[in-house]
Amino acid sequence: MSDDAGQQARAVGFVLDESSVQSVYPPPGGGNYAHVLPHITLDRTVLPWERVMSRSGAGGAPWLALLVFGEGELPDDPAARGLTATRTVGELLHPAEPGTIGPDLKQVPAGDGCRTIDVPATVFTAVAPAQDERWYAAHMRGITAPVLRHDGEIRTSGEYAVVTANRFPRTLGSYAVHLVSLEGFSLGHLPAGTTRVRLASLRSWSFICHPDGGFDLPRLLDNPLIPSPGPSAEPSDQDMREMRERGHVSVRLSTLSGEPTYAWYRGPFTPLAPSDTPALPGPPQADHTTADHALIYEAEHGLFDVSYATAWTLGRSLALADPDYCAQIVQARERLANRAADLGVTSAVPPAGHDLTPADPEAARAQKNLADLADQYGPSLAARLDELALLGDLPLPALVPDRELLPAESLRLFRIDTAWITALQAGAADIDVHTSPDTDLAPYLRQASTRATRTRPPAAAVLLNSARLPAWPDLDLTATRDGRPLSQLRSTHPAPDTLLLLFDGVPDAIAIREPGQGIHFGLTIADDPTGLFRLGNLTTG
Repeated sequence: MSDDAGQQARAVGFVLDESSVQSVYPPPGGGNYAHVLPHITLDRTVLPWERVMSRSGAGGAPWLALLVFGEGELPDDPAARGLTATRTVGELLHPAEPGTIGPDLKQVPAGDGCRTIDVPATVFTAVAPAQDERWYAAHMRGITAPVLRHDGEIRTSGEYAVVTANRFPRTLGSYAVHLVSLEGFSLGHLPAGTTRVRLASLRSWSFICHPDGGFDLPRLLDNPLIPSPGPSAEPSDQDMREMRERGHVSVRLSTLSGEPTYAWYRGPFTPLAPSDTPALPGPPQADHTTADHALIYEAEHGLFDVSYATAWTLGRSLALADPDYCAQIVQARERLANRAADLGVTSAVPPAGHDLTPADPEAARAQKNLADLADQYGPSLAARLDELALLGDLPLPALVPDRELLPAESLRLFRIDTAWITALQAGAADIDVHTSPDTDLAPYLRQASTRATRTRPPAAAVLLNSARLPAWPDLDLTATRDGRPLSQLRSTHPAPDTLLLLFDGVPDAIAIREPGQGIHFGLTIADDPTGLFRLGNLTTG
């Protein structure tokens, strides 16, 4: 962790989620003191504000606090790993060790177990926020509209609270963070003779602060993202240069006869308009059994273009890796073949969608019967094809076959070759087509999937390669056309430093902004004209 202020802030911020509840010890009157979430980040949903407030009465300061400890500051955790000691609630409230004090709480069952830490009195006095300071460490957060994060989290609308620490490490080393309860403590002063303070640790974690790490924030901010003109090393051959400008790279190819040669490959992203891309060979919806059906032969150079053949193979491989999809399509083909045999039309099934004449009533009834059966499988098969339409599960080398096409700190804009996506989907849809009856019946499943589809292929893509992305995975990027925002169909990270965005139109302007943390803090000076907020600072950090 922790080469920049944003990551460090996330390391010492904690939010709570009501959906994940752990009882540390029952508070007076019942209920739970601790509601904890295993994911530690400032951007998670949190407890309603009143749940963070003190249990001691209306107007009390927040009872939760985050305390940050360095190496050697906690006797039970000298390496600052976030370790705790399990004790009974009685041992928490009434420590037997001389000079150790616990919280002053009443009517708490003493037999239950809880996680605790013993904090040296000098360290506790230095890092624990005073009662009036705790107001500044607990904040309200309002979310007006649900937002989907890059990791799949959905921020739901509502008002929530967040707790942050008052100590931010600056020196190299390991640090432990503990979410503790300050209920039952008078923080104005500790009793005479106090050597340790025993606290209930509701949640703990650790991180490493590396101020001089490899993440150079000033350099990245001074180095703007710019559209990349293309590969840095231009090939000398004119034909190769033209192919590279169209997004192609040369790849090795072994022909069916075993002859080694090379071919051209391009992924679904093209700098050309769709009308300039080569047509997919064969009928648009032909059922294929091998990738050779999608090969393109360039007679001028005597070379193959394997772009669509590779797309077909990728679609087939991704589909075969999905056991649910495979089971569905195999079962569908088997049931269609059995139904066709029962209807007596196994060898003469009319194509789905064919306009039958009134003289063919039996064939028309057979066709409707088979189409109705295929429609039972349409939604489940279409769901997988919809994922492929948005390039789901595709590895980065299939999208960007040469990293020179996407240099460091670059932004690339592409159109989408829909024929490439058609070949990708065809590879998945052509599974288990082996016999003539399979070929005859395949149009029923294809049309059923088409009727059930919910996703159209995107029109344009944005690829961004930057060292900013590991620190800011939710970089705010807005694409517009004629001043109107385009719909973002998909946002994904095919690599930690790469962001892929798909849009339903071709943008003419793109705005990139540093993402906010989702929480904005404010200080009021109505009660304190100085507006001062003390930050805990030990000589070790």
